[in-house]
Amino acid sequence: MRRLFLLLFSLFSSIGYLSAQNEETAAQSEPSPDTATVQLVKLNNRWPGEKMVTLVDSSLTDFQYYLPTESGSCLNLLNGNAGLAYKSMLFDPESMTGFRFAPPVYNAYLLKNENISFYHVRNPYSVVFYNTGKAKEQVFNVTHAQNLSRGITVGIDLRLINSIGLYERQKSDDMGFAAQGQFVSDNERYMLLANYHINKLKWRENGGITYDSLFSSNIETDRKRIPVNLKAADNQIRESGVFIRHFYYFGHNPARTDSLTKMADSLQETRLPDSLHRYYNPNRTNFFRHTFSYTRNSLLYTDANPLSGFYRDIYIDSTKTFDSVYYHEILNDISFEGGVGRVRGQGKALLLRAGVEYAFSVYKNDSISKKYIRFTPYAYLAANAFGIAKAEGRIWVSQGNPFNGDKGISAKLTLPAFDNSTSWGNLSASMAVDALQPDYLFQMHYSNHFKWENAFGQQTIFSARAMYERKNLKGGFNLYNLTNWVYLNELAIPEKQEESFSVSQVWGQAAFRFGKFDIGAFGAWQSVSKDELLHLPEIAGRVSGSFSTPLFKRALHFQAGLSVLYNSAFYADAYMPALRSYYLQNSIKTGDYPYIDAFINIRVKRAKMYLMLKHLNSGLSGYDYIMVPGYPMPDRGFRFGISWTFYD
Repeated sequence: MRRLFLLLFSLFSSIGYLSAQNEETAAQSEPSPDTATVQLVKLNNRWPGEKMVTLVDSSLTDFQYYLPTESGSCLNLLNGNAGLAYKSMLFDPESMTGFRFAPPVYNAYLLKNENISFYHVRNPYSVVFYNTGKAKEQVFNVTHAQNLSRGITVGIDLRLINSIGLYERQKSDDMGFAAQGQFVSDNERYMLLANYHINKLKWRENGGITYDSLFSSNIETDRKRIPVNLKAADNQIRESGVFIRHFYYFGHNPARTDSLTKMADSLQETRLPDSLHRYYNPNRTNFFRHTFSYTRNSLLYTDANPLSGFYRDIYIDSTKTFDSVYYHEILNDISFEGGVGRVRGQGKALLLRAGVEYAFSVYKNDSISKKYIRFTPYAYLAANAFGIAKAEGRIWVSQGNPFNGDKGISAKLTLPAFDNSTSWGNLSASMAVDALQPDYLFQMHYSNHFKWENAFGQQTIFSARAMYERKNLKGGFNLYNLTNWVYLNELAIPEKQEESFSVSQVWGQAAFRFGKFDIGAFGAWQSVSKDELLHLPEIAGRVSGSFSTPLFKRALHFQAGLSVLYNSAFYADAYMPALRSYYLQNSIKTGDYPYIDAFINIRVKRAKMYLMLKHLNSGLSGYDYIMVPGYPMPDRGFRFGISWTFYD
């Protein structure tokens, strides 16, 4: 402990010394020339709202958050090792499109249609990232994008996470790869976006440690010697797919300007060279669109010792568990979008989108094969009153199993209708009602340790939300009312609660700069009227503080700080490896423990590096750092990462 405090004292003392030795003039404080403008867009499924995001490669803020389950506003419970299952601490019942198999516990590790980026670049753009840490934790990412011609842009993304973990049978081995491209015709009336992606996740499952006291009392300091519940269980998850989206634009060809490149102090649009205009513009309207996608998912859970005592039931084979599940889906979506009038920016005074989605799904396990057909018509209407206010409405309904009768309707009001974050800010309020069948896992499952076939009917989710946003300040209030809620009970079996109950949330996010000091915070307060049915921490949040300064005549940019993650004590859900799902438990409380990280971020031209002392307070106030029952979080350890960007 004494060495730890000496290390931290030396670190922050050196920061002050370096700052005193490198006071700079105003001219030296100008942005570094070793940067370039790179923009990207991620696609929505049905609804408008896609946005162009400009990457700020020179920023060091939050650079140390290297895992997809971590960020300044990402609060997750983790199964004790990078790349394993996780669960959000915040309640967000946002309905997903497509074949909803189960609540997400690994989606953040996948490259999918919803998070694959389509890039807008002037020159070839590449980023290589590598991280290494305790317990042989390794993360490796590669991104590349370039223009093959004026109308063709391609790119690839590779994501790798491999970590052995501190405990027995805790290894993760995650891989995701995506190749994407966009084509724009000479007259810009035809456009094609496409991707191919494949993901493979391999997890060793230990079922949690057998005796919590060996950890909580620190009786056994060699974590590999602490007994675990499962000694021969594994999960394998594979997801792959092909995505193609066509656009045909009609009517007057809009001015070839990039509405997102603006002067720093005005809303004036800046014209770009003609050679850079032929790429997908998410703000453009008046089109017919067709989307085709094929996704294939396979899940395999194995255990060479089903008689270990971990499972309550064995239905098929007592010598080995081999539970495989496959589900495929072919989706075709045809839609039209058109608008009339013009308001501030590229918005339309009146905008309509309408379409119909056809889905063919196949579900298979070791003994059952089912085929489903589903039609989903949908519509979106937005009215913009002279930029003062914008009203939006959505409606959709599905016909066909396994989600027959699913439907939703929502409305949203935004004041003012344009981005006013640099002035008074924006205020929005929305209401929605969704009637949804439970995820397919809750409807039917047949395996070596669990089996059921349920007809729960629809869950009804009413939500009301309000949000205010101005500059680097954002906050809001959410209210949900849940009827016929379906969940996994204490036996990890689906159960329905017919009575209604509510969830209330107040949340806020802020980022402030005081000279060379930056403070960022995200937090939420939550309340559940029937907390025996839905377990959430009452308080959860993350706060980061850092000191930044350029050094050596701006040859090096330096940032150092602390980050604290905290959630109040609650009965966190337990994890069932055989279902890849979390379920209720009422015997073990976790939380009420701060996870403190110290970090140094450095940028030298196009290279960025960080050194992090992860969980520096490990063991200083006891051994209560368990997020998911039975899965202790890692002890103190160093992480090092480097990211290198290339523009040619």
